[in-house]
Amino acid sequence: MISALPSLRRRPECRWGVAWLPEFWLALIFGLAFVWSVCGGATMAADTVLKPVDSVRVVMPDNAGQVLRAAALVFARQVQERCAAKVVADGPGALTVELAVEPRGGAEGFTIADGKDGTVRIVGSDERGVLYGVGKFLRTSRYDKGGFTPGSWRGTSQPKCPVRAVYLATHFNNFYEAAPVEEVSRYVQDLGLWGYNTVLIHYPTWQFTGLSDPAARAWISRFKTVLGEARKSGLQIGLLQVPNNGYKTTPNELRGVKVPGNFRGNFGVNVCASKPEARKLLLQLYDELLDQFKDTGLDCFGLWPYDEGGCACEQCWPWGARGYISISREMVQHIRARFPACKVILSTWCFENEKDTNPDGEWVGLTKALTEDKSWLDYIMADGHDNYFPKFPLESGVPGGLPLLNFPEISMFGMHPWGGYGANPAPAHFEMLWGRIKHKASGGAPYSEGIYEDLNKTLCAQFYWDPERKAEDTVQEYAAFEFSPDAAADLLEAVRIFEKNHDRRRIGESALRAFDLVRKTDAGMTAQARAGWRWRIFYLRALIDKEMFERKGKLEGEILKAAFEELTRIYHAENAHSMPIKPPQVKSLSR
Repeated sequence: MISALPSLRRRPECRWGVAWLPEFWLALIFGLAFVWSVCGGATMAADTVLKPVDSVRVVMPDNAGQVLRAAALVFARQVQERCAAKVVADGPGALTVELAVEPRGGAEGFTIADGKDGTVRIVGSDERGVLYGVGKFLRTSRYDKGGFTPGSWRGTSQPKCPVRAVYLATHFNNFYEAAPVEEVSRYVQDLGLWGYNTVLIHYPTWQFTGLSDPAARAWISRFKTVLGEARKSGLQIGLLQVPNNGYKTTPNELRGVKVPGNFRGNFGVNVCASKPEARKLLLQLYDELLDQFKDTGLDCFGLWPYDEGGCACEQCWPWGARGYISISREMVQHIRARFPACKVILSTWCFENEKDTNPDGEWVGLTKALTEDKSWLDYIMADGHDNYFPKFPLESGVPGGLPLLNFPEISMFGMHPWGGYGANPAPAHFEMLWGRIKHKASGGAPYSEGIYEDLNKTLCAQFYWDPERKAEDTVQEYAAFEFSPDAAADLLEAVRIFEKNHDRRRIGESALRAFDLVRKTDAGMTAQARAGWRWRIFYLRALIDKEMFERKGKLEGEILKAAFEELTRIYHAENAHSMPIKPPQVKSLSR
């Protein structure tokens, strides 16, 4: 049982099958990790037929660390939630899975290989690599043949991009704020199985009056728990903050001048960083916030210019070339005084956005500043609304020659309310966006408002792992793992139709075909998979699209009402903001 796994039996250190796999060949496998990962991961055993088992025994070395033990727990939870097989700590098992660390090859890579006596070995080049190997093994296995059928995928894989972060927006009573903290923590663990190595969140100062605000204290407690659990699972943790964003109690005389245009949001609490008293207030605010994370630590800190953020006074403007650089550089000194190894990301979100009235010279000004001194930064992040990606870093180079990260919008594109209609997969869209920058990117952090874009998150994670991976390959792997291996091709077709019908005003007759495919899959799934929230948001998307097509776009009727109410329960969105988060409300009308 899962509860027994902390005491998983471990085999002696450094006695991992030397007799059956000579050191030369083991070294060769790890040495080829990079080449194989770029070519699509690794190899698969040809025509291997494996039988389902009713029990799995997991073993680890005696010196297994916290991350390795956490990987074993995640493995046990995943298997036992999906089928009747038991994962045991002691005693015999029909299948033995060995987890081990052998520091060869590049960081975070893994190898899955067959050991003696039918054992499956998942070997990481470090502990986090074991987590990713566990994820691959789980995704390529089956749970629908009367037990657990181990996957036949064997080989070595290593990530190409070092930064594989996900940003979890924590506002408006969305899933991350409203769901039980245990549910959020489990979800973060699951994201790690797909290759993410960093979780970023934002402390929304604009929601609070200060750290003494009971709502702020509750927020800090909640997300320190979530981040702490993420760290136990091997993931890095960090904050993404606006350096001139204040609390609701910020004195009016210290507030900044609203920036021009309509694409750089402002809740009215941005502080003018050029005023000495205001600057002192900002640095004190962030000193106090940083001190809240002394016990969890911070591996990463992102600085954000707009939405929220910015000041258009004469001393700060253009913000991205003057005030933003000045306050960010000083804030980094405070960050690294507490967390010396913390990596710092400078975002350029909405720098000279083509859709807006743009300040002149933000990219040029940033380039000039970083040419003089880039020692305070590790990465530049760039992206924009919708399909826009700024031309400057692609055509003129990344300021300071720093590594480039993206920030794909996987949540809010093309639907209102966001996620209100169920799953919103868009593999072709995100493959197109990634294709523009994959030759320059060192990774990124998709923007997430909840769980309805779970499939989009996996697309981004796999792009970062292997920049050449095709989006539809990831869709099929996701469908096989979460739903049914036998239905992966049908569900890929359904996803293509979902993307075609993404615009709520243009749902076509293909919605009927998508629902037929999904209904057929539903009939053949295991009870566990059919009841899972991932399937329900997928099924409900097909049902909602069919109903909206048949009703010519009208949101009415008992079927739609029940579907939206179920989504609300899944998202824990009963008290969410109605505009961006909460599914539509439908009156009861007969057909």
